[in-house]
Amino acid sequence: MKNLRSIMTFAAIAVPGVLVATTSFLAPMTPGTLDRSPEQVRMPTADTRVVCPGPLLTDGTAEGTDAEFVDDSKVSTRVVAASAPIGAADGSTSSARLQVADLGGSVDFDNPAGQGFVSGDDSIDSTKVVTGFARPGAPALTTGFETVEGSSGDLTGLATLTCAQAASSFRILAGSGATGSNSQLLLSNPGDAPVQAEVKLMTPGGGAAEPTELSIKAGEQRAVRLAGLAGGAEALAVDVTVDGGVLAGSVQETVLDGLKPQGIDLAAAGADADRQQVLTGLNGKDVRVRVANPGKGLAEVGLKAFGPDGEIDIPRQSMTVVGHGVAEADLGDLEATSLVIDADQQIQAGAFIGQDGKKGASDFGSVQASESLAETQIMALPRTGETSLHLSPGQGRVQVQGMLDNGSLTDPQTVDLNPTGTTVVDTGTVSEESVRALVLKGSQASGSRAEGVHATAVVTTDDGISTVAPAPAPTGVAYRDIRLG
Repeated sequence: MKNLRSIMTFAAIAVPGVLVATTSFLAPMTPGTLDRSPEQVRMPTADTRVVCPGPLLTDGTAEGTDAEFVDDSKVSTRVVAASAPIGAADGSTSSARLQVADLGGSVDFDNPAGQGFVSGDDSIDSTKVVTGFARPGAPALTTGFETVEGSSGDLTGLATLTCAQAASSFRILAGSGATGSNSQLLLSNPGDAPVQAEVKLMTPGGGAAEPTELSIKAGEQRAVRLAGLAGGAEALAVDVTVDGGVLAGSVQETVLDGLKPQGIDLAAAGADADRQQVLTGLNGKDVRVRVANPGKGLAEVGLKAFGPDGEIDIPRQSMTVVGHGVAEADLGDLEATSLVIDADQQIQAGAFIGQDGKKGASDFGSVQASESLAETQIMALPRTGETSLHLSPGQGRVQVQGMLDNGSLTDPQTVDLNPTGTTVVDTGTVSEESVRALVLKGSQASGSRAEGVHATAVVTTDDGISTVAPAPAPTGVAYRDIRLG
């Protein structure tokens, strides 16, 4: 899926004795040279566009959904968009132009390039598309971030989501077909033409059924209740493949235990399948890890956990996952823990953390495996609760800057990493003023217990718990090695 999601296109030309990888940014080969060291090629800049799914769906809006929820729930849905200053190839620094619009509809606002911008705190009632417009040599360091808070009725808790980029294929480890869970797959088409999507569900027993085919019109979001496709399955992974374009996907889950609300959650795709996955921000009650195996054979999986003081014991150190299936393991209550998951074949992983509420209610939040920190990334923060940044074990340092309401950046702070444990940063220490986003720079950091350093923010309120993932690094920041010969 990495190759499918890559914006940069490579062409390979076979000639006797030589394989040449070409891009428009690569200088010609020196005549007579066959064996060369890797060339550093800056990735081309591209616009960044993400989709925020909008308000929770609670009744017959999703196909196959009965009216299971009462209408007295008080739920607030908000979207924050941010554009942070970033250096350009010519040495200048500026933020990208930022636009927020309804999916397939009118533009809410269009803010020009400048010195940084954070949108207001307005409620939304529809799906939103957030676009950061790159300039030549100047990537768009932008993000969209959705917060959903439920304070009464059946929908109580906190759900946060770093809005997802559209892709031609993705897998989301979230949702359930069990009684009490209302899990819905939300698919948004930000393009100008209709697309076809194939949806497969992975369950503890393997693939649930034949793939479901969906048609999504341009500018449309469709919702499908997952219990209708995999009723009774306790744990799911949703595999989506798109024909004729790209889609942005997320999974919404609301849970009831009888009449007691047990939480709300929004989840998007995490890191692509690999033999190693890293989860950090495991900080809460009743932590569960979920592993998906996209291959045909059994996957043997090992788990190692690292708390703030080093490696810790957990109830499960290994798992077996059937082909095209998922498996879950209960890890108990954890504090500031990072989990390194290694397997004998490619897997994907996610986790869930919990928090007790009032009068028997509770909430949960999903944690997706992340890619390692890149040269520069942005992470928007909710305007509610308390937030802490968790960094997996590593060597070196991560630079952190806060972004304020007026779009300005605070002085950079250097966070020295713990090589044997999880590093936690209280975002309240970044600035005396309220911080609306973090700019993270990981070029001086390397993983000590896994490949790379990984970051997740954990958010808690009186009624809920959730997590925040950094937005993927904007195209045009990093360099890629291209080997000739």
